[in-house]
Amino acid sequence: MAMIVFVIFWIICGAVAATIASSKGGSALIGFIVGVLLGPLGIIIAFFIGNEKAAAEAQIQSGDRKKCPRCAELVQPDALVCKHCGHEFDTKATPIG
Repeated sequence: MAMIVFVIFWIICGAVAATIASSKGGSALIGFIVGVLLGPLGIIIAFFIGNEKAAAEAQIQSGDRKKCPRCAELVQPDALVCKHCGHEFDTKATPIG
């Protein structure tokens, strides 16, 4: 009986890790494998699984951020000056995607 509970717990850890990894733009399959193999530690690791480039593109597409043409860092869409390099944005320009 204890073995069944143990196996179910680790499968649940895998499912949670897969969900987290998928929501961050990563692979759900890799998240599941990490969660099943590492259990609760796998859930924590799943927070770091993800495609940062895809997440940045999603922010640009949704209008939550815009990319600075000079340093390529993401800034607020209504920013007038890039906080990373000091580039001044044209107030009439649209966000760069």
